[in-house]
Amino acid sequence: MNSVVPLGVVTLLLTAGPLQARDKKTGPVNPDPKARAAAEHALGFLVADAAKWRKERECATCHHGTMTVWALSEAKIQGYKVDAANLADVAKWTKERLKDIDKPRDTRPGWNMVNSPAVYLSVMAQAAPKQEAITADELKQIAGHLLRHQEADGSWAWSIAPAKNRPPPFFESDEIVTLLASMALRPHVPKDADVKSAERDSRTKASAWLAKQKPTDTTQAATFRLLVKVCAGETPAALESEIDAFVRLQNKDGGWSQLKDLPSDAYATGQALYVLSLAGVKNDRAEIQRGVQFLIAQQKDDGSWPMKSRAHPGATPFTNPVPITYFGSAWGTLGLLRSVR
Repeated sequence: MNSVVPLGVVTLLLTAGPLQARDKKTGPVNPDPKARAAAEHALGFLVADAAKWRKERECATCHHGTMTVWALSEAKIQGYKVDAANLADVAKWTKERLKDIDKPRDTRPGWNMVNSPAVYLSVMAQAAPKQEAITADELKQIAGHLLRHQEADGSWAWSIAPAKNRPPPFFESDEIVTLLASMALRPHVPKDADVKSAERDSRTKASAWLAKQKPTDTTQAATFRLLVKVCAGETPAALESEIDAFVRLQNKDGGWSQLKDLPSDAYATGQALYVLSLAGVKNDRAEIQRGVQFLIAQQKDDGSWPMKSRAHPGATPFTNPVPITYFGSAWGTLGLLRSVR
């Protein structure tokens, strides 16, 4: 791996600042300088590639937009020096996708899908509560949007489009979006159980729908099921058995794979490291260090990670590698940011 961050990108938009060399309770934060270099290099790629996408395509997307905001917000929280003006600018650009979020649900087929950047930005706000990219008022707007877009059976749907137009892993299943949408509504439910609330009723319907479904057998689904419990306040002790089961999904090479019969990749490994950290798993745990080493070994010279498109059964994978490469690299970055303080 080439650990030199692109100077043109970093000088103008992103500069890796000094991290604490030691943690008072646990000693060295991470004794491997390659791990920090990998995290810095990955941030450089995300910033540069998002700027390139924005120049060429203009519109923000779930990958070059939402995931950029999430990664830069987390980097800032973890002590990496992030250009505040650039982060604010990228966040403003990304939130253009929320422009019509207060409108009634469009009944036209193909126009009535839930706003995916809204879902992910709301989840980011819970996973990284110190983030400043999205405001409380905007999160309230998102909650209203989710209430209007819940299906009659209690679920949410990414899209009614055929499988070929809903590529995984992002558009993996309705279980995923229902987990995330219900999670996004959680902060808006009144603490007093006797107070009636549309958000509470919505989450109750979602829970009933989820209980009837066969759990999706993917690493991402397991990751988000764990994240829901973490953000609901369940302690590491209460989640110990679930955490151990999740860790056992790790492959011999140190990474995690999206599906059991696929090789390890940055998307699944980054998600795993990120959520395990949020769940209270220490960075010095052997499995975490193995995951970090997998990401270091697989990182490309430009700071990204190799990714391969996949499709739902019966559909042909997308040939454009840019979206999945960015998604995978963003999750790889997030995993490193939480594992390399």
